Amino acid sequence: MIKGAIFDFDGTLVDSMFIWDTIGKDYLCSLGIEPRENLAETFKTFTLEESAEYYRAHYGVTLSVEEIVNGVNGMIENFYRNTVPLKKGIREFLESLSKDGVKMCIATVTDKYLVEAALTRLKVREYFGEIFTTAEVGCGKNNSMIYRVALAYLGTQKSESLVFEDALHALMTAKNDGFPVAAVYDSHESEQALMRANADYYISDYTQFHWIRTMKTALTIAGSDSCGGAGIQADIKTMTTNGVYAMSAITAMTAQNTVGVRSIMESTPEFLRAQLDAVFEDIYPNAVKIGMVSSSALIQVIAERLKAYRAKNIVVDPVMIATSGSELIKNDAVSLLKKELLPLAALVTPNISEAEVLTGMTVKTKEDMERAAKIIGDTYGCAVLLKGGHSINDANDLLYENGMFKWFNGKRIDNPNTHGTGCTLSSAIASNLAKGYNLETSIQRAKDYISGALAAMLDLGTESGPMNHAFNLSGKYI
Repeated sequence: MIKGAIFDFDGTLVDSMFIWDTIGKDYLCSLGIEPRENLAETFKTFTLEESAEYYRAHYGVTLSVEEIVNGVNGMIENFYRNTVPLKKGIREFLESLSKDGVKMCIATVTDKYLVEAALTRLKVREYFGEIFTTAEVGCGKNNSMIYRVALAYLGTQKSESLVFEDALHALMTAKNDGFPVAAVYDSHESEQALMRANADYYISDYTQFHWIRTMKTALTIAGSDSCGGAGIQADIKTMTTNGVYAMSAITAMTAQNTVGVRSIMESTPEFLRAQLDAVFEDIYPNAVKIGMVSSSALIQVIAERLKAYRAKNIVVDPVMIATSGSELIKNDAVSLLKKELLPLAALVTPNISEAEVLTGMTVKTKEDMERAAKIIGDTYGCAVLLKGGHSINDANDLLYENGMFKWFNGKRIDNPNTHGTGCTLSSAIASNLAKGYNLETSIQRAKDYISGALAAMLDLGTESGPMNHAFNLSGKYI
């Protein structure tokens, strides 16, 4: 349970944001002038002074800019003093926090005297020890200073002090400074998918809120493996068993088993785009894993949509050849993968043969691995996890990040069934990045997971079979 709470005011404690939809029209109407347009849309980026100039230029208002600003401010002040309502359920929510001994204060951009007037009228002022404003602190909510000042007042630890915000930019300021954050739904913030994705808690209605942390999410963009050991199927199993909610955008359907790939049917670029839009617009992923992408047209769509949605924690597994030896990417797509996808990646996870394709060099020794990883990382501006496998150094993998090398030693497990190991490792890394672990920790946790999946010694299929992704599950449904 939290010990401290820092609340924004507008849109978080009170339903006030709608006033900006009507204030322009209301002011003109108070002068006996009927607006000819949607002033909320016109004034979206205007200051009050700019709005006043617009009234004078477009509606023939003869008052001075100062008089207009004072008139609008008077209407706003009247709204806060006499009209603004509380968010539904907030009174009961504040009472429950108070009973639990949670210390509370407010951090807002609204003038303090207006906040005081509104909270006093609404009979909830008693719950807040102090009201801090950006004007008093000297910076807006693109700076975390106001939250730090509030934290010092509360006297609680940052990790146990929850910031409540209804606007994405303010939520991210607090989150990036290390505060746990609760996103409060307000219809005037359009980026609700991003709000939910980045928040520790999401409050759509205070009356129905429960203290359950928001589940982190991960998206896999890859091909389907009909045998279930690799591709989308392995990714979803891995993400689920690593504690994140898994989503998918399928690049291709494959007819394959442990013996080989019989047939591949690609998604159309249009359908892949539709899948990506459907995911990002509703359940924004905290991490993205990219696996099998067999053609240039699909790569172009993926790169364009990931840029458009500002996707983060992108892990690219440059799948080129299946475990069975079948080629999974067209020759012309390799150059576009290098140009469009690798520069977007937080991490690229090639195996030895894929590293040779990406660098044009032969990789046979530990020193070769270091050279290849550096070439890839420096060329494309991403971190690289070069997977050694048993061919070079007994499953030891090499991370190259920011000019530094780190070796991750693997456990030798005598299991010939390794179908889907690359898909599984990259998906496990993405899952841990989604949960907020740093890159090194995410890699180590992923390697530990894949070791457990191999050690379960699942034996299915004629050739190199799949791992047991669910080796660590237990409970009444098993």
